[in-house]
Amino acid sequence: MQHFTRRETVILTRTSAARLTYLARTGVVVPLSEDSAAKQLYYTWEQILELRAIRHLRRQVSLQMIRKILAFLEGTAGDRALHDKHLIISNGEVSWLQPQENTEPQVVQVAAKANRHVGQLKLMTLPSLINFADEVWETARNSKVIDFESFRQRVVPFRPR
Repeated sequence: MQHFTRRETVILTRTSAARLTYLARTGVVVPLSEDSAAKQLYYTWEQILELRAIRHLRRQVSLQMIRKILAFLEGTAGDRALHDKHLIISNGEVSWLQPQENTEPQVVQVAAKANRHVGQLKLMTLPSLINFADEVWETARNSKVIDFESFRQRVVPFRPR
């Protein structure tokens, strides 16, 4: 596994050495220590991405809010990774555009200033119009009542059939 030195991490993440120390001390991003005698600290590629994600989040929310987000993700998603999540920030609230297997994504609130409605489904997205059209075509094709050839002539397809 490739590791990055503290100096390289400061440059790659555009974060100060003091910020790295603070994030390590608070447990937000803890570096690896391969050589305890030399006290050399290393960061993984995933940690570089996390630090970059935290830097971008800090433009909109407090570090306390970021810790709330991490705690929520760890408790519900099983991992604390920010860099692979689509987060939405609006009016002091942070929501996660949560992908769903075999269905459309959902928006779940992960943090708010007042800690209200955390974990609540905020928005359930509908499939695109093309998905609805595909469903109707499939229903018509499998129907014993609808004459499929007649249906085909009356419908304007969104894509060639």
